[in-house]
Amino acid sequence: MVKLYNHKKSITVSIAEGKKRFSRIINDAAGEKKEIVVTKRGEPVAVIIPYKEYKQSKRVEGYRKIITARNLFANKGISAENIYKESRKQLEKKS
Repeated sequence: MVKLYNHKKSITVSIAEGKKRFSRIINDAAGEKKEIVVTKRGEPVAVIIPYKEYKQSKRVEGYRKIITARNLFANKGISAENIYKESRKQLEKKS
């Protein structure tokens, strides 16, 4: 019997059960677009998500980093133009 616990958007599975049913778990994640929470001794240790969701989360994370950096520079009075000019200088030195 498969010990998968279905919670709306996610499925919880133990590592031991995951080893036995790896192909099915991957198919559930990809096909049903669900998150698979992997547990060890009842505690979550990892998440398996569809690849498209992973790529989207990395893109969003990148945007957040850019906005954070932009805000830090703006608070210090450093303009985007100054950053661009300095970046160009650094790139030209490396060439």
